[in-house]
Amino acid sequence: MINVDPKNLLEEISGAEQYRDAHIEGMAEQVERYHGPFYNSSAGEFSPENHYYEYLSLMVPRLVFDNPRVAVKSRRAGTQGDVATAIRHGLNRWTADSRLRELLTRTATDALFTYGVVLSSQAENQQLSANLDAVGASKPTWPTCVRIPQNRFFLDPAATSLDECRFMGHQWVRDKADLLEMAKDSPGAGWNTAVIEELAASGADELKDRPKDLPNREEIVAYELWVPEIELDDSPGAEEGFHGTIYTLGLAESSDGRKADFIRDPRPYYGPRWGPYTFFGIYSVPNRVFPLSPMVAVEGQIQDLNAQASASTTAAGQYKKLILVDSGDPTLAQRLRDSPDSYVLPVNGLDRTKFVQAEVGGTTNQQLQYLQVARDRLDRNSGIQEAQRGAVTGQGTATEVQVAAEASSLRMNYIKQQFHDGVIRMLRTVAWYLYYDDRVEFPLGEEAANELGLVDPWLKGGDHDEDSGATFDDLELEIEPYSMERTSEGLFQKRAMEAFELVTQTAEMIPAAPWVRWPKVFEMLGDALNFPKLADLVDMKIAAQVAKTRWDEERAANQPMLQGHVGDLPLPLEQVPPQRLGNLRQMAAIRFGVTPSRRPPSRGRLS
Repeated sequence: MINVDPKNLLEEISGAEQYRDAHIEGMAEQVERYHGPFYNSSAGEFSPENHYYEYLSLMVPRLVFDNPRVAVKSRRAGTQGDVATAIRHGLNRWTADSRLRELLTRTATDALFTYGVVLSSQAENQQLSANLDAVGASKPTWPTCVRIPQNRFFLDPAATSLDECRFMGHQWVRDKADLLEMAKDSPGAGWNTAVIEELAASGADELKDRPKDLPNREEIVAYELWVPEIELDDSPGAEEGFHGTIYTLGLAESSDGRKADFIRDPRPYYGPRWGPYTFFGIYSVPNRVFPLSPMVAVEGQIQDLNAQASASTTAAGQYKKLILVDSGDPTLAQRLRDSPDSYVLPVNGLDRTKFVQAEVGGTTNQQLQYLQVARDRLDRNSGIQEAQRGAVTGQGTATEVQVAAEASSLRMNYIKQQFHDGVIRMLRTVAWYLYYDDRVEFPLGEEAANELGLVDPWLKGGDHDEDSGATFDDLELEIEPYSMERTSEGLFQKRAMEAFELVTQTAEMIPAAPWVRWPKVFEMLGDALNFPKLADLVDMKIAAQVAKTRWDEERAANQPMLQGHVGDLPLPLEQVPPQRLGNLRQMAAIRFGVTPSRRPPSRGRLS
């Protein structure tokens, strides 16, 4: 078991920071070349081939253009289906209210440079607290996700995968006065005021991502670690949703160097078993915990291309076109300088040897050829072809262009899949709090109200049926296809017309073939057409009623005896004895094959 003494934890953190810095050492220079010297005067030299900007401008919109829409299913039948519906509406409402697209855009940029990290936790729902305070209701909470910069996140350097990490954490900065005020207002939170007061309020000077020469803000630096293998004696345990332990250390400078102490008592971590951090990476490296980003993989080729482009630019700037004249005729040199373009200059006794045109400097054919070779090599390895740039040269055949497009699409789709997997992991953490935490409560909005047939549906966390045996692991989360991508206006109109023709042609088939699972068919077609709600355009209940009515009419027409038994009654309904009327209804139900649907009472989490 890992030693959680403050001194040992500081040594573990120092080793993890050195291991991390070795992987992101070149990122600062990459970012400077990405935004260029015109964004910041101290950014360094100009790069003629800005591959970083080109790659990010093409890839980030492909990864994140809109908030994701989530589809939630359950492996368990019964009331767990209602829970899945509630979680689906809750996640889709949360993504919109929390402006998730902005966070994912920054995270996608981080992942393409090196890797991205998102911290998920519970926080007070400020939007509802302002309104609920007036009526005296308790303050509701909901999940919150924040980005952690790469140079403030660390993990176990001895691990070869995220699952093997014995600890991971991040560095944060707070005003010392604010931290003391927080400790005073929360006496039961375990803050150690005495330790906080001893910390020097200048620890933020060591942060590498801060501009220099800032005034002293009286801040302190702290580390927060999640150690999954440590379970405190007073922890409620995994059955109650507590997994591992959180340690908070304050950093201070002393005569012996850096030292750390607990500024808050160790506390059980309330959250999913996979921890509070979501890691976003693209390519895995064997036996390494940190991933490989697409731009780091081609960094050497980027530098080579820029070196050749800079040399060609310098050579082009040194190009000169000179005219050499015979020094024995000084008037000829003056007349050549003063004469305008296309001017006819008469010269008596013209001698071709008296002046010669000469060119000095400039790019050579060898330079231009190698520059094109270096650019093609970078494009081939990074997967950025002319088609991705929106330019078609027309040099290749149609088959060649199609094969190249398929190969490039395969690479792009893999990057999308890796990023979407990270989004799913993050949303599973959010859904975990929606499922278990009874402090979560917020309205679901108009879309949920229309689908569920409720006036004002709210999500209430923690209200699941424990007797059913279902758990959170029974829920399956997926991102609806194309929900995070941009759809052009022309393509959207084309798909709308295709959906209209599909529905109008298929609608007549539904009553004729009631044995087909039409909702599943429309769900599949909707995914293919990027219309997730295609099945909502057809009322399956009315279609089933039409099918039953047609079937009843045909059967009654073919069986006169059946029509005589259950058809027109000799007496009006109000004059028929109740017992006989009940027998007739039962007989009609049996003969028509109608059985009452039995469904367990709703025990979902919608209120």
